[in-house]
Parts: sequence; C-alpha cells; structure tokens
Amino acid sequence: MRHSFLVAAAFAACCLSALPTDARTPRVAAPATGTPAGASKASVATYASPTQAAQALAGAGVTISNASWRGEIGIGSFSTAGGLVGLDSGVVMTTGFLGTIFRANQASDTSDIHDFTAASNDAQLDAIVAPYTTFDATVLEFDVTTSASSITIRYVFASEEYNEFVGSEFNDVFAFFVNGVNCAKVGNQPVTVNTVNGQTNSSLYVDNTGGGRAIEFDGLTVVLTCTAAVTPNVPNRVKLAIADVSDPIYDAAVFLSSGGITAGGGTPQPGEDVLAVEYFHAGMGHYFITAIAGEINALDTGAVAGWARTGQTFKVWSSGTGLAQVCRFFTTYFAPKSSHFYTALTNECELVKQNPIWQYEGLVFLIVLPDAGGNCPIGRKLYRLYNSGLTGAPNHRYTVSLVIRQQMIDQGFTPEDGAEWCVHD
Repeated sequence: MRHSFLVAAAFAACCLSALPTDARTPRVAAPATGTPAGASKASVATYASPTQAAQALAGAGVTISNASWRGEIGIGSFSTAGGLVGLDSGVVMTTGFLGTIFRANQASDTSDIHDFTAASNDAQLDAIVAPYTTFDATVLEFDVTTSASSITIRYVFASEEYNEFVGSEFNDVFAFFVNGVNCAKVGNQPVTVNTVNGQTNSSLYVDNTGGGRAIEFDGLTVVLTCTAAVTPNVPNRVKLAIADVSDPIYDAAVFLSSGGITAGGGTPQPGEDVLAVEYFHAGMGHYFITAIAGEINALDTGAVAGWARTGQTFKVWSSGTGLAQVCRFFTTYFAPKSSHFYTALTNECELVKQNPIWQYEGLVFLIVLPDAGGNCPIGRKLYRLYNSGLTGAPNHRYTVSLVIRQQMIDQGFTPEDGAEWCVHD
C-alpha cells in the first residue's frame, strides 16, 4: 500500500542528505482529500484488485485475464476528466499520489518518493532510457485474447518534469508492451518527457505550467493512440509501465481510456441510417441530441417544454455489423438543471451504470469508432465538446462542423479530442 505522507516525508528527510549536493530537493506533497478546487468534478478512486483495473481497460472484442500489478500500486480509476486530460474516464497509473492529481496546479515539483536505491525500477523501462535508471515504477500486466490481429489503446502521458527538465536525464517514461514490444511511441521514439514537449513533437504537447487545467502536472500530451500486432485467439501478454527516471523525484502519470484496449481489424458494415436532431434549452443553456422518432415529435410539438431545434443534424445508424452501440444516461443530480451523457464504450457504459447519479436510458443508436490513427474508416468525424461546468451542470455538444466546434471553444467549451465518433456522410 502507498506510504502515508508522514512516512514519505520522514524518509525523504533521511535520504535526501545522502544524495549528491547538486540533487534536486522537492516539496513532498501530501495526498489531497475531498474534492479538489477547480477540478470540474473529476475524481479518482482505488481498485480492489489488478483484475478490476485491467477489466476497466477492456473494450470491444477483447477478453482480459491473468492480471497482476506491482510497485506501490499507484493505480486507480478516474472519471469526469474529459476537459482536463481529453479522456473522460478510465485507469490512471502514477509514480506519485493518486490524491494529488485532480486539483489546481499547486507546485512544479510534486513528489511521492518511494526510495532512492532503484529497488523500484523496471528493467524494460531501464532499457528504453539507458544509460539511466528508473525509479518508482508502477506496472500493470495482464493477458489479452481477441479474434483480431491487432489491438489499440488510447492514453495521455503527464509529468512534473515539464518544462524545467526537458532534455535532461530526468526523462520520465511510459511504455505499453505487447508480447515484449513497446507500441507507446511517437514515430520511432518512445513516449518520454524528452520526446514529447514544447520543442519536440510540440503539436502533441499541452503546457500546464500556468495551471490552465486543474491537474497537478506541469505538462501532458494530447490523446495518443498506438496499435500493436497480436496473435489471434490466444493470450497475448500486455504490460503497462510508467516510471520516474534518474531519481524518484517529481511525479508522472498516464491516463488510459475506459474500454481503451480494443480489437482491430474488420471493416464496419453499416445498415440503415437514421437522422439525429440537435436541440437547445435556453433556460438551462444545454444541448441535446436524439434519433428517436417519438422524442423528436415530443420536442418539436412542445410536449417536452423548453427545447428548440438548432438547425444542426447528422446521420447515425440503426443497424449494421462492426459498429459501436451508444449508451445514453440521464441525471437530475444538478437540479433544477438536467443533463444527458452518451458513450460508445462498453466498459464505460457498464461503469456509469454503477453510478447512482446517472439513470441508464438504453442503447439509442450506432456509430463507428475512429481507427488507431484517429481517422474515420467510413463516414465523417463527429466532434465532442464539454461545457466545463459553465452552466453549473455537465453538458456536451456534438457537431460535424469545424466552424461550430471553434465557436464553442471561443465560448469556453473544451474540445474532447480523442472522444470523437464517426457518423454517416
């Protein structure tokens, strides 16, 4: 189990004096409690077992088994974080405290120090960052079985080493090994502080030193996706690993999408399409979409008061093979305002079903998920934007229009890149 703050602080005080005189001296942060200010209701929770954590990553077409974890088990679930990291929910792995993640950026050196002896290193990560050594490694391993010939995963890497130590030996690292091969790469380079930052692969980097996002890390990547070849119909060993490099100071984390490990291969075969209509409620400031004929009629005739068409529509599907089913949820938790939430990820749907705040309303239509490169194998991209709690309640807007997407950003909405769907042309 994770050390308490007092133990960690005492350990740091003991051992920092043994480091070279030019060693970095961090502020050892205590775990946060309660709801962090400015966190847009994002939260973390611990898992009871490695199996539970691994199952949360299982998406369509994959089966998870034989899970294990090691390190100080900085592994937990996160939710309602789309506006902060680009992924709404999933699994977070950190070299530090789970409790310090979703709060205003309070320091540039947040550190949960486990040891200074490299006893918590990982040999495979060491090979990536050689000649340096890893510390505070957090590792989750399991087997993936699928009938497909490849799997994909969507993730975001973050670190406190940004931006002060870019280009140095303090090169925090994340890897996604499939049968021993790392697919967490940008081009041919592994995902580390030195390969994705404000100077290198800058289009994939988000600077948070000014605290624009209510997470403790000073920098993070956009949503990244990697695809790995697997042997169909047999267990394939997967290892997710993150570590500090060269010393155990300054934390790092990786956010992994709920249901983010999905089977590749196979072209979607759409069936009958159906029109989805967008409405707006001026009193609540909320958007709503539906492709259900009875709901459209009720909203158009005023049987459900307050809603008016925006003029925006797009087509989805009501049948087909290889498509993703969209779950819909409803909540009055933020009364007098209400809100709906949609997800096309099976595991995320099951997770939200367990949340008493949300009422499950069923499967409402079908869409196609983007491929590993974020492109639509068929159809066109539907963008999702989050209102960042501007109305006092969560709400999303979905649009195929890049013009409307930019208008919503200008109004304070957060684009949730990596959460797009593919809909009918």
